Amino acid sequence: GFMIPEMKKRGYDEGFSAALVASAGMIGVIIPPSIPFVIYAVTTGASVRELFIAGIVPGLLMGVAIMITSYFICRKRGYGEKTNFVGIKQLVLTIWDAKWALLAPVIILGGIYVGIFTPTEASVVAVVYSYIIGKFVYKELDHKKVLVTIKNAAIISAVTTFLLAFSTTFASYITMKQVPQTVSAFLISLTSNKFILLLLINAFLLLIGMLIDILPAIIILAPILLPVAVESGLTPIQFGMVMCVNLAIGFITPPYGINLFAASAISQI
Repeated sequence: GFMIPEMKKRGYDEGFSAALVASAGMIGVIIPPSIPFVIYAVTTGASVRELFIAGIVPGLLMGVAIMITSYFICRKRGYGEKTNFVGIKQLVLTIWDAKWALLAPVIILGGIYVGIFTPTEASVVAVVYSYIIGKFVYKELDHKKVLVTIKNAAIISAVTTFLLAFSTTFASYITMKQVPQTVSAFLISLTSNKFILLLLINAFLLLIGMLIDILPAIIILAPILLPVAVESGLTPIQFGMVMCVNLAIGFITPPYGINLFAASAISQI
């Protein structure tokens, strides 16, 4: 909501801006704290702590890959305006001015970890906190802006909720038809080479990520594919990373591509 308009102001193509933010958005479920990791841990009995630690390196690698790609694209197409570094003093002053906004994730994550509120309740806390800070501390919010924000949030939520509903229904259907079990047996029957088997599992998870939301996909597929992955030489933690990263790519892959719909709604392209 704030990255895309700021990029457009600085001369970035709106299509590139939307695509970049949508792509970066998939890293959120890889770098902890991650709800998919928790769901995978509950489903398979793996350690949440070990999964959180294991997600740091893949998440950073994905971020670096996007940064390098963006650098060359921007350099080639001339996106962005030339700016000079403001200096350490100005940087510190800017961070200090933004301290109330920067406290939001600290309050949210701290509250979840300490057990004061659940992740769902944390979203309500975030909205109330943001309103109070924006209205009474920074004094940038008025009633008109609040109404526009609520309207935009309702539109984005409606789009994503519709997609989630379809995805969950489709997941239930393929479960009733025992598609995951059939695919698992088919993969094992194809080859005894563990490397080829892992490539096939990756390809299958990429395909599933294009059609089903990450949470129902993990709940359905993790118990079925984990024995196959372990037989191929992966630990449950390693397979958790493989599964979550593959399914996260589905956030920006049609026809599901929930990040694409959100970015499209915000950028109006």
